[in-house]
Amino acid sequence: MKKTLAALLLLAVTAAGPAFAGHGHHDQPLGQVSLQANALREVDNDTMRATLYAEDEDANATKLADRINRVIAEGVRTAKQESKVKVTTGVYQTYPVYDKTRIVRWRARSEIVLESRDFKVLSDLLGTLQGSLKLGGIGFSVSDEARRAIEDELTKEAIAEFRRRAELIATSFGASGFRIKDAAVNADGGMPPPRPMLMMAMRGKAEADAVAAPAVEAGTSRLSVNVNGNVLLEGLQ
Repeated sequence: MKKTLAALLLLAVTAAGPAFAGHGHHDQPLGQVSLQANALREVDNDTMRATLYAEDEDANATKLADRINRVIAEGVRTAKQESKVKVTTGVYQTYPVYDKTRIVRWRARSEIVLESRDFKVLSDLLGTLQGSLKLGGIGFSVSDEARRAIEDELTKEAIAEFRRRAELIATSFGASGFRIKDAAVNADGGMPPPRPMLMMAMRGKAEADAVAAPAVEAGTSRLSVNVNGNVLLEGLQ
C-alpha cells in the first residue's frame, strides 16, 4: 500500500516579547513557535537479501578450512551463474573448541550474501544452494534508487506541511505573518529486520535435489521525512 500521510506536532509556543524588537527589518514584537512536520509513506520492498553459510568442525584445522572453503567456493560459483543476483562473501570465523583448557577440535563458519530484485530467481537459487549450505536468514528492503526518489517527494510534502501549519498557527494567534527562524530536514526509514528461516543441515545429493524454494513475502517499509524548526510570528498584539 502506498499511502502518504502527513502529521504535525506542535511542541511549544513561547512569547519572545520586546526582546525581538528591532530584529531584521521588523520593529514589532515577535513570538516563537517550535514545530515538527512529518510526511510518511508505506513503500513496497523491492530488494531481497539472503545469507547462507557453511559450518563444520574438525580436530584438524587445516582439513576443516579446506572443507569449508570448497563448499563456499562451489556455492559462489553456482550463485554467480545467475546474472540477476549480486554475490558477496560474508563473515569467515574459525575458533577453537576446548575441553577444559585443552583444544580438542576447531569450528569454522563462512557466509555467502545474495541480493536481488528478482525474488523468484533468488528463491529458486536458495532452494538449489540449500543442498550444501544452511540458510541463515532472509530480509527485504527498498532499493537505494527507489528510496532516493521517494524521499525527494516526501521532503517536498513535509516542508509544504510545515509551512501550511505555520501559516495556520500565525493566523490563529492573530499574527500578521511569520518567518522561519531555522529548520532541519531528516529522512528516516530502515530495512525491516531479517526474518529467521529454518536452518537446514548439510545433506547428500539425492536429498538435496528435493529441497524446495522457500516461500517469501516482501512486505513494505515505512519511509518518512521529518522537518523540525522554529518560526517567528510577526505583528503579535
